[in-house]
Amino acid sequence: MKLISRLVTHISEHPALFLFFRGLLENDFVSIRELIRNEMLAGEHLRTLDLGCGPGAFARHFPADSYVGVDINARYIGYARRRFHGDFRVGDARRLEFPDGFFNQVLIFGLLHHVDDAIVHAMLGECRRVLTAGGSILVIEDIPAVSRLNVIGHLIHLAENGRHIRPPEAYRRLYSEIFTIEKERIIASGICDYHAAVLRR
Repeated sequence: MKLISRLVTHISEHPALFLFFRGLLENDFVSIRELIRNEMLAGEHLRTLDLGCGPGAFARHFPADSYVGVDINARYIGYARRRFHGDFRVGDARRLEFPDGFFNQVLIFGLLHHVDDAIVHAMLGECRRVLTAGGSILVIEDIPAVSRLNVIGHLIHLAENGRHIRPPEAYRRLYSEIFTIEKERIIASGICDYHAAVLRR
């Protein structure tokens, strides 16, 4: 397990490798991309924040002049700036450098399972602050593998650095403290299972 963990860490430190292997494991994020297209608006005048954007895998789904990707990993942001159109910034999700009500919508994919409840609360509080009244969040987070037969999914979760992979009810509790949960469902993306929720300010 330590060998797998070291391999996962090594891959995570290299944006191109990260996207390649995640794409293999998750069928190029086909189901995630479909969810984004169905639940998020792509109008030119709608500002979108991609919080924890990583190497920018989903930037192309939004107009470049109204998309902002924020990640704490400078290497990921550097890669995203070279590869994709949009405004990519290194930043802390707990202290966003944007004015109140700046964004119409926020995308959070695979970020919250890396941090504890207190940090999740701080991040969601910042999201609420920077959202317009009636603005929405699409949040897609890792959950324990649904099937016991999904051996690879279980191993990846054990080896990766997501120390706070929660069951759906735990995410539901965290979200409902700050937002109204408009809809939610469980989705599969390759070998990975996620809880997806649309939250409304």
